[in-house]
Amino acid sequence: MEQHNLIDVVEFCRLRHLNAEVVGRWVWVQFESKPSAEIREELKAFGFRWVGRRGKWAHNCGHPSRHGKGDPRFKYPTRPVDEYETAAA
Repeated sequence: MEQHNLIDVVEFCRLRHLNAEVVGRWVWVQFESKPSAEIREELKAFGFRWVGRRGKWAHNCGHPSRHGKGDPRFKYPTRPVDEYETAAA
C-alpha cells in the first residue's frame, strides 16, 4: 500500500468535501451517519482506518503511533482541513 503524507491526505479530504480535521500529524474524518460502502472502501484504499472508540476514520499520514490514553486533541494542535495551509506542512 502506498504511504501518503499529510498534504496528500488533506487534499484527498478537501477534494471529497469530507468533514475532516488535522490532529497533530494525523487526519480524522467524521460522518453524521454511516457512510456508503463505496465511501468506506475509498477511505480504506487510501489508508484510513476506522477507530471505533473515537467513532471516526483516521489516517496516520506516515506517522504511526501507539495507542494513547485520552483525547489527542488536548495534546496536539487541531484544525479543519479547509483551514489547513498545505504550504506549511
